[in-house]
Amino acid sequence: MAQTNTMFVRNATGLVRELSPFDAFNLVFSAVLIPVGISEALGFSPAVFTGANVAISFVIAAVLMVAFGAVYLYFTNLMPRSGGDYVWVSRTLSPGVGFVTNAALTFVFLTWVSFNFTTMISYFGPAVFYLWGLPNGLITTLSQPGWEFAIATGLTMLFTALMITGIRRVARYMRWMFWLVWVGMGIWLVGMAVTPSSVFQARLKAVTGHSAASVISLAHHYGASFSSGVNWGMTLLAMVYAFQVYTGFQWTGYFAGEVKNVRKTAVTSIMGGLLVAAILYTGGTVLVYHSTGYTLYNALAYLGFNDASKLPANVPYVLPALARFLSLPAILRDYIGLSFILAIFWWTPTGFMLGTRNLFAWAFDRLMPESLAEVSERFHTPVKATLVIGAVVEVINVANVYLGLSEFLINIIAVMAAAFIVVSISAIVFPYRRRDLFEEASPMVQRRLAGVPLLTWAGLIGTAIWVAVLIIALTTPYFGLSTKPIPMLEAFIVPIAAIIYYLVVSAVRKREGFDLNVSFKAIPPE
Repeated sequence: MAQTNTMFVRNATGLVRELSPFDAFNLVFSAVLIPVGISEALGFSPAVFTGANVAISFVIAAVLMVAFGAVYLYFTNLMPRSGGDYVWVSRTLSPGVGFVTNAALTFVFLTWVSFNFTTMISYFGPAVFYLWGLPNGLITTLSQPGWEFAIATGLTMLFTALMITGIRRVARYMRWMFWLVWVGMGIWLVGMAVTPSSVFQARLKAVTGHSAASVISLAHHYGASFSSGVNWGMTLLAMVYAFQVYTGFQWTGYFAGEVKNVRKTAVTSIMGGLLVAAILYTGGTVLVYHSTGYTLYNALAYLGFNDASKLPANVPYVLPALARFLSLPAILRDYIGLSFILAIFWWTPTGFMLGTRNLFAWAFDRLMPESLAEVSERFHTPVKATLVIGAVVEVINVANVYLGLSEFLINIIAVMAAAFIVVSISAIVFPYRRRDLFEEASPMVQRRLAGVPLLTWAGLIGTAIWVAVLIIALTTPYFGLSTKPIPMLEAFIVPIAAIIYYLVVSAVRKREGFDLNVSFKAIPPE
């Protein structure tokens, strides 16, 4: 049957460009989520890659991520539409590959929403209570599955409601949260800068009764090995965490349909986001080493993240808790702990927005029910798509709390890496497979090096980065890696389901007169 129907749901998305350059930067900067990311990278690296200098890992990873950022920057310039890599890959490789890749990434990023809800309770909660000098009884109760699920559900409902009210109100909320979080983070950075390790370690001994030497000796007893020089092998391997926590700086493309002057703004939000993140991640890590002492910090993290029960009583290892020993007034130290918690509330709308705009883009291309592409005239936002994403996050909450999904984070990283490999390959071949679009692109996108488009070079480097991350994720015997059937199925179930779903929808649409391989040659309207 010939294709007689229109390609898209309508001739305009209905989304309104209401995001300012700062709003676009704030979205991607929140996605980098430095308070959580530095806690993860600095926590797990000493436990997994003993002897790594994470500050150096951050620097090298940032330099390499410039190329991957260029992939998203150039594609955003080429096709500034909501949905980001879904639109780009589906128009470059094939509709099915684009849908499956974007569905996998959407799943990964929505799991972060749920993970952070429970991280706030079970990980940051005890650390902040320690900092504040409060007993752990309440936080222990809240860390029970029933309470964790209730809190995660309540937060899911609240943020779903916020997202429905429209992007302008969300942007205003995030501007307030930016300042609340970064005032606290600024105090933390200054506090570490003015606290020498000798003072920190003296305070640690005064409060806990345990010296730095005794903690380091205990870590050695349980297998840690800390050399005075840089262990380059471990430092390079630790970049897997740097690559993971940097992810988010390039997200402007996912909501490009709502950013003012998006082609210009994308440069400052994407590359500016990476630059600021690199400075703060690297600088923050250097200051942690400066204030705590490199060897002591690594000993604390090695013991705490491998088996916290081996730490001496009352000795903390999570970054917010260590703020207790900084040379700051108590009220400022307390606010540092609060800012670590507030960071999760700052970033959550970004995760929701990414999910809703990707779902919206699928529906606009008729891969999902057309009603999910409807935009509220009152709020200028896809309300039905937002409700569906809220329901998806709630399902992930169940898997996270009751099915142990969060225990297999390395598997989730593997899914993300595999998807980013596909996006990078799209960048490699785009100038050749879609020569028509490439030759009409802006001069920035058409630039070449040694006769090869910069977009292709960026894709090659991006592919190398994420192949390395995938290999490390699948060979690291720590922190959730499991190649047993159930955990692997939990991590990869969405890409598998997406393949099946696409094959079914493609067949149905073809019977209705829509050949997706033909219609997806066109770029969606604005």
